[in-house]
Amino acid sequence: MLHIWWSVFLLPALMVLAGLLGRFLPRRRGLYPRPLPPERQRFADALLLKQLLRLGPALAVLAYMIMQSLRLTPEHTQRVIAYIVSFSEVFTLISIINPIEQALQERFGDAPAERIVTETASAKVNLLLAVSAPRTDGFHELISVMQTVGLCDQLALRATEGGIELTCDRDDLLADDSNLCNKAAVKFFTHTGITGAGVSIELKKVIPMQAGLGGGSSDAAAVLRGLRRLYAPDLSDAELENMAAELGSDVPFCVRGGTTLARGRGEVLETLPALPACWFVIVKPAFACCTAEMYGLIDKYRCYDDGEALSAAMIRALEQGDLPGVCAALDNTFERTLPQDNVVYAIRRRLLELGALGALLCGSGSAVFGVFDREEEARVAAAALRGTYPETFCVPAE
Repeated sequence: MLHIWWSVFLLPALMVLAGLLGRFLPRRRGLYPRPLPPERQRFADALLLKQLLRLGPALAVLAYMIMQSLRLTPEHTQRVIAYIVSFSEVFTLISIINPIEQALQERFGDAPAERIVTETASAKVNLLLAVSAPRTDGFHELISVMQTVGLCDQLALRATEGGIELTCDRDDLLADDSNLCNKAAVKFFTHTGITGAGVSIELKKVIPMQAGLGGGSSDAAAVLRGLRRLYAPDLSDAELENMAAELGSDVPFCVRGGTTLARGRGEVLETLPALPACWFVIVKPAFACCTAEMYGLIDKYRCYDDGEALSAAMIRALEQGDLPGVCAALDNTFERTLPQDNVVYAIRRRLLELGALGALLCGSGSAVFGVFDREEEARVAAAALRGTYPETFCVPAE
C-alpha cells in the first residue's frame, strides 16, 4: 500500500523535520513568509516551528488511519483518495498562518505598525588625501585619513512590498536609477537574496553636492544601514562594507565613520585614534568640481604623492591627541592641481586669518574646511565668511 500512500506521509515528515531543524539552520531572513520587524519575526518563527511539530505528527496519524480503513478497496480508488488527502494536507498547512496572525495581533497589537527607520548621513573631510600614480587597472592608489563631521543629510526608509522608490527635496538631484541611494538598495536586496520586499526612501539634502564632502556616498551608506535595520539585523558590518565597496570608493568609510585610515581605492579601512575635540568651518564656493576631471588633472600634471610618508606624521599626531600636529600634517594632492588664483586659496587664507589651526580642500573639491579648537571662534569665522559664501557651515567633528 505504501507505493500508493507514500506521498500522503511526505508532507507530515517534512513538517516534523522543519520543526526540529528550523531553529538551528542559519538564515538571512525569518522562516515566517511575511517580512516583519525583527521582534515580530522571531515570535512568528517560533510559533511556526511549534505548529509544524504539532501538526506534522497529527496529519501522519490521520493519514495512517485513512490508509488502514481503505486497505481492502481497489488500488485506483485508494490512489484518488490519497491525492485528495495530500491536497487537504497542503491546505491544512496553509491554514496555520491564521492562528499565527492572531497571536501576533494579541501580542503586538491589531496590525503591524508601518515600518520606518531614519538614518543620518554625515559628511566627511579628508585630513589627508595622497594620490599615487595609476595602477595597472587604471585606478589610483589612495592613502587617506578620513573624518566624519556634523554636517548631515537625513533619510527616512519605509518598508514596502516591492520596488525601490526615491524622493528628494532637491530638484537638481536626480532621483532615478543613477542615484547612489537607488544603487545601494538594489545592491542590498541582490546581496541578501531578500525577495517580495522593497523600500521607499525620502532624502533631505543638506550636504552640498560636488563639494568633496562625500554626500552621495554617505547617503548610500545610510541606505545600507537603514535596510539592515528593516530586513537583516544580523548582517555584519563587514558584509555591509563589502557591499559598500562595490558602490564607490568612499562608501565603505561612510558605513563605518569616525577617524579612519583608508587605502587602496578607499575600501581597505583601519580605525585610527579619534580626532581631538574640535570644530570645522566648511565653505562651499559657487563653483563645483568633477572628481573624474580632478583625477585627470593629477595625471596631467603628474603631481603624485607618497601616502605612506605623509600619513606617518598624521597618525602620530592622532595617537598623541595633538590637534595642532594633526593640522600641521593636513595635505591633499588635489589641491595642487588648482591654479594659484583659484578661490579655494583665498578661502584657505581667510580661514587661517580667522583663527583656523589648519585649512585644506575637501576631497576633490570644491569645498574648503578650516579646523578650530574652540566653538566660539569657529562660529565667529563662519559668520564672517557666510556673507560672501552662503554655503558656509560650522559643525563639530564626530
